[in-house]
Amino acid sequence: MASSFRITGRHVLFGMIGFFLIIIAVNTVFITLAVQSFPGEQEKKSYLQGLNFNDRLAAREAQAALGWSVNIDKAERTGKTAIIELIFETSEKAPIFDLDIAGVLSQPADNDRDQPLVFSPSGPGRYEAHAENISAGAWILKVRANDNRNETFEFTTKLYFE
Repeated sequence: MASSFRITGRHVLFGMIGFFLIIIAVNTVFITLAVQSFPGEQEKKSYLQGLNFNDRLAAREAQAALGWSVNIDKAERTGKTAIIELIFETSEKAPIFDLDIAGVLSQPADNDRDQPLVFSPSGPGRYEAHAENISAGAWILKVRANDNRNETFEFTTKLYFE
């Protein structure tokens, strides 16, 4: 017996409309989940920071005029604890004493895991901090050091813990 069903232009139209409605629905779900899990902006008030960019350039020039340098002597993780040791020196390679140093250890895509750091002196020009609950992977270290003359030095680098 021969089938009487024929594909007409109406069937093709409804099939195409249904196909694109499914694609749009799936894309909407994926976009919603992506934006809710990470909106793409870690920096608060980024527009205002852009307006103050010239001030930031002036601060960098003042920092460069200090002639300070910082080196990471140790950045290692044992278990869930990380130890970070920094060496601060003048342009003449003399150690810098009596710095008030604070920092943050953060993961690039997760602000909820930021670890505040307080550095304490551990030798001539050396400062050490400990952080808990550090997992293996990439981290960003941001440090701000102030001396007794109110000079400020800021430092940002990437670290990788095994």
